[in-house]
Amino acid sequence: MDNIQRALAVAFEQHRGQTRKVGGTPYIVHILDVARLLMAEPGVSEDVIVAGILHDILEDTHYTPQQLEQDFGPAVLDLVLFATEPGKGPGMTRQEKARTWRARKMHTIEACATASRDQLLVLLADKLSNLASLQEELSLRGDTIWSSFNAPKEDIAWYHLTLRAALADKLQDTRLFRLHTRLIDNVFPA
Repeated sequence: MDNIQRALAVAFEQHRGQTRKVGGTPYIVHILDVARLLMAEPGVSEDVIVAGILHDILEDTHYTPQQLEQDFGPAVLDLVLFATEPGKGPGMTRQEKARTWRARKMHTIEACATASRDQLLVLLADKLSNLASLQEELSLRGDTIWSSFNAPKEDIAWYHLTLRAALADKLQDTRLFRLHTRLIDNVFPA
């Protein structure tokens, strides 16, 4: 079994029973969407795709960094650690997530300055998938969805706009960046 198939098997097992905060779809749908986005980006390595599949595993499951490194190697671990928000884990309460939201987002934005292209591709595929899900739920349920988040709409818009600026220098030539830009403009029109 190749690494992508093994990563999918691990993701299906570890995220079993988890659902998305908005819409309630099985969490694995997001994982598969991230994998699809990375596979559609020309020149992306297998390690980047594997890391995309596993990008939330350390935040949302009890799978450890040691297991991840043993199963998929140090390069994949490095990529997943970059996409993992500090201090966030499966036991974090909604109140803790809301209280630390802005600090976690600032950490992500600041980390972009020294990140590798591969790290940024994993991060961007995740954010693009999240934004696409958000747009879909907005079209189905309207503005009522904003109450499902740990931050108000204005802060979420700030995050995506600031992140786009942080990613522009290294990723503006990518399909993912262009898609992310269009989605931001649709979800948060000026």
